Amino acid sequence: MKRNLLLTVDHEIFGNGTGDVRQHVTGPTERMCRIAERFEIPITIFFEAEEYDQFERNVVELRRSLGYNPAREMRQQAQDLSRRGHDIQLHLHPQWYKAERINGSWSLQDDHLTVDALFETVDETVEYIGRRRAALEEVTGTPVIAYRAGGFAAQPGQRLLKALAENGFKIESSVVKGMHRPRPHPIDYRATPIQRRYWRVSDEVSEEDPSGSLWEIPVYSTMGRRFQQLTFSRLKAKFSRNVPKERQREMIQELGVGRNPASLLSFLGSSVPIKLDFHNLTPTALIRMIKHASPAPQGDKDVLVLIGHSKEHINDLAFEELLRRVAADPSLEVITMRALAALLGEPAAKHNGAKRARV
Repeated sequence: MKRNLLLTVDHEIFGNGTGDVRQHVTGPTERMCRIAERFEIPITIFFEAEEYDQFERNVVELRRSLGYNPAREMRQQAQDLSRRGHDIQLHLHPQWYKAERINGSWSLQDDHLTVDALFETVDETVEYIGRRRAALEEVTGTPVIAYRAGGFAAQPGQRLLKALAENGFKIESSVVKGMHRPRPHPIDYRATPIQRRYWRVSDEVSEEDPSGSLWEIPVYSTMGRRFQQLTFSRLKAKFSRNVPKERQREMIQELGVGRNPASLLSFLGSSVPIKLDFHNLTPTALIRMIKHASPAPQGDKDVLVLIGHSKEHINDLAFEELLRRVAADPSLEVITMRALAALLGEPAAKHNGAKRARV
């Protein structure tokens, strides 16, 4: 049985509103997709629809300050990549909802880091997710069946998961097994089904519910120690000149590292999940993780989800080397989220026929 890989890319600028769409989103995504096409490999793009909506709403000021229309660039790329066989799915950072453009910078709603925090009722959340799905489908002309939460923040999730199910989504893909993060929004994925590659969910992404209508397809990870994350690839992706200084400072603050030696040693030795992140690990390390992953449980498809971020893509050669090695291995096959839904026996999703909808 072949091992199915999903190459997923979060298509976004930085979570604090910094960054440039051409430099951090459309440019690197185009390079990745062109490389993938040489090996006939599809990529699943998680399109950040909330920031896209704000770019649409602030188009006049952005065109004046940037010299181009970032919303149009994102829209045209999504349409083009969809025609070229890549898979465009929904990604949301809720802090962009009702964001404001002030003195040339973005002011985001940092107290709204989950979809559940946006509204008081399930009905409002269902309507909101429906608008986002309809607008993205209007852009690409293809069904949207998968969702990833910004910052992996799919908890608490009762309203979110209900809204996804009500709107015909088949897959949720925000969990990283073993992730436990107190800041900036609490996440605890330590209690996920350990042996399962994926599972059904209803109102909590980390708990299996066989009667649930959504599949949780986690980003693949193995547990390690924090010091194992201090790779050249990861440090370059997080702290190169490609990353705004403001965002670098925020990342350091979010880590909460103490200044004394004992605190630093405790931090470096803490247990963390090591993700199949093709922008933070070398091709050799990625292939090793893929090949050493335990067999899928009896009855499960052998599925591993890899993740990357357009804003962290700075090394075309490393990405090309990874895909070359994947393409040369007959035991590996790269599929999309839509193809995975079909493998899991989900009926083909239908385009909802939206005519002209705002995201």
